[in-house]
Formats: sequence, structure tokens, C-alpha cells
Amino acid sequence: MAEMKGALFQWRTDAEQVGNYGEGVSRPRHNARVRDFKVTIRFRDARPITWYTRAESKRAAEKYARNRWPNAYAVEVE
Repeated sequence: MAEMKGALFQWRTDAEQVGNYGEGVSRPRHNARVRDFKVTIRFRDARPITWYTRAESKRAAEKYARNRWPNAYAVEVE
């Protein structure tokens, strides 16, 4: 097997594509009254993601999805 020395991996971390995570930002605060929601996140060049989450309201579920995936062009909450 070939020996690899000094292999470099370059990861792109563009500021606009990195999600914001944390309590109250991408998930509900501790002890909040929550319900279950199904969220569909759509991207331009990829298949949509179906995400099942708990949030206080539809508006909060959409906010959490947009904070996790800032490069999504559409977020639908059911």
C-alpha cells in the first residue's frame, strides 16, 4: 500500500454557508413548550431535506431551519 505523507485536505467554510447553532437559535430553549413539526428545506442544486423537529410554533421552526441551513432558498413548515 502506498504511504501518504503530508496529504492536505482543504475544507471550505464560507461564512455565509456556516449555520448558527445554539439554544434558542437552532433549537428550542430548555423547558419550552414545544410541538412536533415537519420541515422541508430546499436547495438550488440538491435534493430537498425533510427535517423533523420540535419547536414552539411554525414561525420558530422556520427560524431554526434557516439558522441551520442559511444557503437554503426555501423552507416549508407543515
